[in-house]
Amino acid sequence: MSTPQKPKKVTPFVDYIPAELRENKTWEIVYYALDPHTNTLKIKRNRVRPLKSVSERRKLGKRMVLEVNKRLGRGWNPFINEDEFRGYTRFSQVCKIFLDRTEKEVRNNDKRPDTLRSYASFLKNFQFFLSEIGESDMFALKFEHSLLRDFIDHIYYDRENSARTRNNYLHFFNTFSEWMIRRQYISKNPTLRIEPLPVSRKTRIVIPDEVLKHIFEYLKKVSPQYHILCLMCYYCLIRRTEMTKIRVRDIILKNSVIYITSETAKNKKNLPVTIPDILLPELANHLKKANNQDFVFGTNFLPGPASIHPKKISDQWDKLRSKLNLPQEYQWYSLKDTGITNLLKAGVPLISVRDQARHHSSNQTDAYTPKEILAANTDIREAKI
Repeated sequence: MSTPQKPKKVTPFVDYIPAELRENKTWEIVYYALDPHTNTLKIKRNRVRPLKSVSERRKLGKRMVLEVNKRLGRGWNPFINEDEFRGYTRFSQVCKIFLDRTEKEVRNNDKRPDTLRSYASFLKNFQFFLSEIGESDMFALKFEHSLLRDFIDHIYYDRENSARTRNNYLHFFNTFSEWMIRRQYISKNPTLRIEPLPVSRKTRIVIPDEVLKHIFEYLKKVSPQYHILCLMCYYCLIRRTEMTKIRVRDIILKNSVIYITSETAKNKKNLPVTIPDILLPELANHLKKANNQDFVFGTNFLPGPASIHPKKISDQWDKLRSKLNLPQEYQWYSLKDTGITNLLKAGVPLISVRDQARHHSSNQTDAYTPKEILAANTDIREAKI
């Protein structure tokens, strides 16, 4: 066992004494650092948490010693960065805690399942990056600006993802960093000096009428249940994940209304959407044998007690697109974009289309307005000036 050192004065050019592991009744990492308030070296102790295996606890203690000494060598001062007292938790454990809590929020309907899947994907890719650079076992306090910037650059330059994807990663890690700060794993947000890249405006790919007709005719023959789902997207402008949560009881056929509850809706609001007359008999036939509590789309897209996974909707569309040899640009959401555009072309007022799409503002809906229906102002056009 080592003998405790008790320095009183600062030796010129020395502002710390390296850390060492002391295996006493309470295992501790002990080191001295300069207290800027008194200009003297002051002792610091970090407890090594108990583990079932003594050898594993000793390995953890030695890693903590190594990390403390690295940080001291880089000029880190524990008396200035007191917020990081939980920073010696392994980063992988912090990720698990974060995802476990997000999962509970999903169960409580505070967050959407898609949010959890996105969070898990972002962290999985980051942890894979850490393993590639030999940092898979790092402590939370090493989650710093330079490391995160290297990863964000890796996403954009090495993996050749789009600026939008890069910005999505950056947005997530800002959320994750703020959560880590609130729980005192780190003291600074490493995303603050990483700027988002400009993103080009999203191109709306509208499916031409003759292609849309061909798609619906084909689906009606080979997959009538999926055909109904696609019609609901096109006519009722319902999002993919929302589609998987709608129950039979939410559809009021006599009123031509689908009631999107706050638990179902992306915007967490209770709002109705209109069922157009052309869709009503098709939807009634789809639901004729369903129970009131069933999901509208369950196994094989039939009504049932278990909801279908949102990804299956997109996967089925990919198979359709391949079968019909359609362009890659025709995504499943192109149905919704096409529905909005065609309603506007048919002369339906902008505010009505906005409400059907449940957009937060008319500006969002207006982005779908096709150029060919834009009209000149008659008074200005005919003015004699």
